[in-house]
Amino acid sequence: MRPETTLFYDVDTQRDFLLPGGSLHIAGSERIIPALAAMTTLARRFQIRIFATTDSHRSGDLELERNGGAYPDHCMSGTPGQLKIDETAPLDPLFVLARQLRPDELAAAVAHRGELVIEKQAFDAFAGNSNTAAILRELLRDRPDVVIYGVYTEVCVNDAIRGLRALGCRIHLVADATADIGADGPGYRERWAAEGVDLTTVAEVMRALAAGAAGAAV
Repeated sequence: MRPETTLFYDVDTQRDFLLPGGSLHIAGSERIIPALAAMTTLARRFQIRIFATTDSHRSGDLELERNGGAYPDHCMSGTPGQLKIDETAPLDPLFVLARQLRPDELAAAVAHRGELVIEKQAFDAFAGNSNTAAILRELLRDRPDVVIYGVYTEVCVNDAIRGLRALGCRIHLVADATADIGADGPGYRERWAAEGVDLTTVAEVMRALAAGAAGAAV
């Protein structure tokens, strides 16, 4: 794993999911916040691109209970709960809205050197923002290794891994920087491992990147 051929994929590390009192917080998920902070630090240390997704809901979104959906209001656009936690807050973000980008806008997003933040109106980033696959397809030309982490294993992380597998990249799931909803998380990880996903940890990613950077310098 070399820094220049690696992409970090940050899944929905937002206040409403990770902080106690958040509208879709799962008790205990805050335990991964130090690991999330470590991943952000690694990205900046090794100058690795961060591709992040965030829920950004409007009042009419179909997944909300008020519209017959399954979930209460959460990550509502313009509210504090929609923001990323401090530990993963972007320094130089380009926010990609859920509307079809023109070719020049797509090129600008791919060329942006800071964090790309994909705003979505559905849990599945590939369904909730039509630009997700197009941007990733371009980024993965030079970055075949994708290191993924965030919330929650059984929903948004699962959707992201399914979408990434369709793009043919090498996927590394950072288990200690990913939070489960319930007891099914281990089963998802076992299935992903059987499908070729590399299950790793923050410490192992750090070692792999350091070794890759040292090898490139020789």
